[in-house]
Amino acid sequence: MVGLASTFSSEEQAQLDIMIQLGFSILQMSRKINRSRCCVRNYVRDPIAHGSAKHTERPRILNDRDERSVVRCVSNTLKSANDVKGELGLRVSKSTILRTFHRPGHLKRAVLKPVPKMTDAHKSKRLDFSLANLAQDWTKVVWSDEKKFNLDGPDGAHSYWKDDRKDPLTFLRRNFEGVSLMVWASFCNNKTVSLEFVTCKMNPMDYQDTVQKGIVPFFNRGNRKKTHTFQQDNAAIYKSSSTMNWFSAKKIKVLHWPANSPDLNPIENVWGFLARAVYRHGKQFQTVGELKDAVTEEWDKIQPSYLESLTQSMSNRLCQVMQKFGGPTSY
Repeated sequence: MVGLASTFSSEEQAQLDIMIQLGFSILQMSRKINRSRCCVRNYVRDPIAHGSAKHTERPRILNDRDERSVVRCVSNTLKSANDVKGELGLRVSKSTILRTFHRPGHLKRAVLKPVPKMTDAHKSKRLDFSLANLAQDWTKVVWSDEKKFNLDGPDGAHSYWKDDRKDPLTFLRRNFEGVSLMVWASFCNNKTVSLEFVTCKMNPMDYQDTVQKGIVPFFNRGNRKKTHTFQQDNAAIYKSSSTMNWFSAKKIKVLHWPANSPDLNPIENVWGFLARAVYRHGKQFQTVGELKDAVTEEWDKIQPSYLESLTQSMSNRLCQVMQKFGGPTSY
């Protein structure tokens, strides 16, 4: 078989030089060194320039202006490569558009952060809360919340092309729906306090029973009714007159909480941590019992250092609220 490589070794070049001097034909030289006539002919034309040709990169299909248009079009949006291609009228492949997304370095796929709808009144209350609690001892606050777990995994996430130069996008949190396992939990400083499995539709009495089991034993130990405060959000069953009277009767102080402020509650981060552990590697469950066991197991594994770091983050959360004039934080 005739060799097809475009360059010759030093030995081959020496052989060719001698054969050229002796007047060999292109065909004869080709057969002698077992190389193609085309390669030999190119060498004979200019032996000095042989092997010095510069290899240039393949030219880009899109020019700089088109690439900038693509990046501007997709920046901080939910658009797909085909969406951008169609909007800009570009006659290129989807893969070309995707390569253009990645080339600048500041675009990456990110999951939309869920935040509740926030009005100016909500922002004002959040700002007031932050200013009023700058000196709060957060190690003495018992954080609480409830979370829904599904058998087939967490609720669907929304991803988009996140531009690192811009604020992250968000989407409205959806309401609870479908059959699921509802969990209520609490922690204080660096320790978990309680994990309770509750019904999806609790009334004030159900909630009071849950809190009785979950945090009253904690508050009854030592002098905690005087030193500690209980946090809950503003769900109707939590803020009902029946429930607030119940707390008063138990002599448990309740932290005044601004509406629509899940980002200020560190237990929300615990839920995210717990969900990732429960559904690790795409894990799904056949029964509620299996899911309950998994949630309990992962809850018991939560490290004190992780909870302590969340507690210590409160000062920064409040600072972010003030910097954003009551707007949502990065937590």
